[in-house]
Amino acid sequence: MGPFWGCTDFPKCRTTLNDVDGRPSEQVDEQYRCPLCTRRMVRAAPDKGDYWFCSGYAKGCSVTLADIEGRPQPGFKCPDCGALLAKREGKNGEFWGCTSYPDCKSTFNNVNDRPDFDFLPAKRP
Repeated sequence: MGPFWGCTDFPKCRTTLNDVDGRPSEQVDEQYRCPLCTRRMVRAAPDKGDYWFCSGYAKGCSVTLADIEGRPQPGFKCPDCGALLAKREGKNGEFWGCTSYPDCKSTFNNVNDRPDFDFLPAKRP
């Protein structure tokens, strides 16, 4: 989603702040970036719904993210194929799966509403 500030005690501490004009801030940076193509995310007009869309839509990037209190929901790129990951509900609880399933069968555990990229099974599907 663009530049950010992270805690120096990572991975124990996963606190992050937005980067606004080169400084850490809780304020929203209007330049949120698409998790796939890195173009600017744009907030939809209020009459269209509560979501953000990629400014590269006309160039083929159709990423949309829900609006959460004036910010786009976090989006995550599949490290195996480059598609967007989506949070899903399975028989063992929530997990993140690739949106290009069944072509890509990558899945990740859900840890604090984020995919756990640190835990990679020995053999990926």
